[in-house]
Amino acid sequence: MATELTRSPSYRIGRNSGPVNRVVEPQDRPEERKCVDFIAINYAPEVTGIAPYVTDITRRLAARGWSVRVITGYPHYPQWRLDGDMADYTSTVVDQGVIVVRVPHSIPEGTALVPRSRMELEFGLRAIVAHLRPEAVTVMASPPLIASALVMLRRKIGRRTLSPMGVWVHDLYSQAVTEAAAGGTLSRTLVGRLEKFALCSADEVAVVHPRFGEIIVDRLGVDPSVVTHVRNWTQVRHEPRAPRDMARAELGIPTDAIVAVHAGNMGQKQGLENLVDSARLVAGSTSAAARKVHLYLVGDGNQRRHLEDRARGCPDITFVDSLPDDRFHLMLSAADVLVVNEKPGVVEMSLPSKLTTYFSYGIPVVAAVSDDGITAAEVRRSHAGVVVPAGDPAALLSTIAQIATDTTAALTMGEAGERYAEEVLGADAAVERFEMWLHKLSHHASVRA
Repeated sequence: MATELTRSPSYRIGRNSGPVNRVVEPQDRPEERKCVDFIAINYAPEVTGIAPYVTDITRRLAARGWSVRVITGYPHYPQWRLDGDMADYTSTVVDQGVIVVRVPHSIPEGTALVPRSRMELEFGLRAIVAHLRPEAVTVMASPPLIASALVMLRRKIGRRTLSPMGVWVHDLYSQAVTEAAAGGTLSRTLVGRLEKFALCSADEVAVVHPRFGEIIVDRLGVDPSVVTHVRNWTQVRHEPRAPRDMARAELGIPTDAIVAVHAGNMGQKQGLENLVDSARLVAGSTSAAARKVHLYLVGDGNQRRHLEDRARGCPDITFVDSLPDDRFHLMLSAADVLVVNEKPGVVEMSLPSKLTTYFSYGIPVVAAVSDDGITAAEVRRSHAGVVVPAGDPAALLSTIAQIATDTTAALTMGEAGERYAEEVLGADAAVERFEMWLHKLSHHASVRA
C-alpha cells in the first residue's frame, strides 16, 4: 500500500398517491421575493457530499440577483475533524455575494448516532437563534435531519408565522438506518418519525431523485403536491480532460498501469473494503490485464484508517488525500476507469454526488452497487458504465480490467457520460429549476396572506 500526502483544498474567507411534481410557475403570485436563507451544516471548503451543491447553488443565485444568506457550521466532512483552525472561520463573511454565517457546534470523530445527533442538535438550536429574515424564504438542506426538525418545531410552537420553508432532500435518514442496520428498532422508529415530521411540516420539498419523492410520499405520508424533483447537476467547472499520459507523468503514475480511481468520502456506506479486497486479488490473478490494475482511493472519511490497516502490505492500492482542484483534475484524467462502490444492502438511501463529476470526464464508470438500487439505475440510464454486484471483489477486478482493455467500449461509455452530463446534468437547467422551486415556495406567503 502506498500513501500520498497532499494538502486538502481550502477556501478561507398528501397524502394522495401521485407522481412527483414538475415545477410549475405559480400563477398570479405577488411581486417576486428574491431573498432566500439556507440552513445547511455543509458548505465550502468541504469538497465532497452536499457542500459543493449548497455552495454552488447559493453563489449562482447571488449572481442572478438573489439576496442569499447561508447559516452553516464549521467544515468537518468527510474527515470528521475541523478543516484548519477555528480562527480561519469568522462568524460572518461574504463569499461571492453570499452572506455566510457560521454557528459553533461540536464535531464528532465519526458517524456514531449519539455524538452525531449531539452535533446536529447544537447546530439546529444555534440556527434557530440566527434570526432568519422574515422577508426571505427558508431552505433547509437535509441532512442534517435534527436541525430541520428543530426549525419546523419552532415554527409550529412559535407565536409568529415564519416565512415559507422548504426542505431540500439529498439523503433519506430513515432509509439509511434501515439499509445500514444502524441502531435498534427504537432508534429506527424515532428517526422515521422525526423525518416524517420535518418533511410533512415543510411547505415544499425538493428531492434530488424521483425515487426519493416516491419514498417520502408512500412511506412518510408527504403530500405529493408539495414534492418536486430538482436533479443534482455537474457543478465542477473543469478544463477538458488532460491527456492521460501527461497526467500520469505529472502524478508519477506508470503509463502501462490500469488505473481505477474512487474519489470522495471513505465512510461506512461506501463499503470500500470491497476495493481493498479487489486490490489484494491483483497479484494472484490469472489475467494479465488484471495484474496491471492499480486502485487509487482519493479523499478522506471516518473509515480511512480502518481501510489503510486492511490494505497494509498490498502494493496495488494507493490512498491519496483530498487534492487541490488542479491535482484532482489530473488524478481523474489519469484514470482508465472511475469506481463508485456501495456497501451491500444500500439501495435507496442516497445518490452518490460523485457521479455528476465522473460523467463529465468522459471516463467509463464501474459501479459495484446493489442491482436494484438508485445508483445502479442512474449508471444504466446514463449508459456511461456497467454495474457489478456489491461486495464481490473478484467481479469488480475483472470488470475494471475488461473495460480498461476494451478501447471501443470504454470510448462509447465515456462519450455517453459526457453527453449525459451536458444534456441531463447541465448546471444552467438545474439552477433554473431550483429557482422556479423557490418561486413556488414563495407563493405560500401569498396563500397565507
